[in-house]
Amino acid sequence: MSHAPLLILVHSPLVGPATWQPVARLLRDRYDVLVPSLHGIATGPGPYARRIAREVARNAHFDEIVLVGHSGAGAYLPAIVDAVDGRVTGIAFVDAQLPRPGLSDFDASPPDFREALTAMADDGMLPPWNQWFAPELMTELIPHTEQRKAFLAELHPIALAYFQEPAPPTESWSATQCTYLQLSEGYREQADRAAALGWPTTRLDADHLAVFTGPEPVADFLSEFVETLAKR
Repeated sequence: MSHAPLLILVHSPLVGPATWQPVARLLRDRYDVLVPSLHGIATGPGPYARRIAREVARNAHFDEIVLVGHSGAGAYLPAIVDAVDGRVTGIAFVDAQLPRPGLSDFDASPPDFREALTAMADDGMLPPWNQWFAPELMTELIPHTEQRKAFLAELHPIALAYFQEPAPPTESWSATQCTYLQLSEGYREQADRAAALGWPTTRLDADHLAVFTGPEPVADFLSEFVETLAKR
């Protein structure tokens, strides 16, 4: 690449853009960084992938883009590649779902996940993500009170239909240079699949919300990825 790309950090639609802000602050010393807000998209009706891709692409006014997805955002990165007209030169999956063209989140998940969420739904709506777990888990993942409040303030109810919508069956992303960063045990299978595809795969002894609570290694990983792309 002849010049620095725009880094777009995409958060899971189940949470808010605050998730990426600590990493973004570290990276902005070196790069242009965009953290688009997908807040509320998963609360309303679909189509979700199209709305997510359109929102991310809306301010992506650079010739070269590196896409970065965390958690559930990973499944939507192919749709975003299409939305920005092939300007993506690299894709980083950070403790993220891998693309699942033509499959819904429920299709790609164990049956007990679908059963648990379906049982939890009330009139087609799920409670905010933090309420799926014991209250002490959020304290464990985000120990600092003010930081935890900022994270929780962006959570919202989620439409069950969000998990039922198949991802667009696009393959235009597949020739793009990809890399994977595993932060938690829950994403080991995704990281193993990425490694089997031949993607550079890094594993940190951290947790799923380390992008928010321990951003330095994540920022370093992304900087190294951008520099690797620049040498191609």
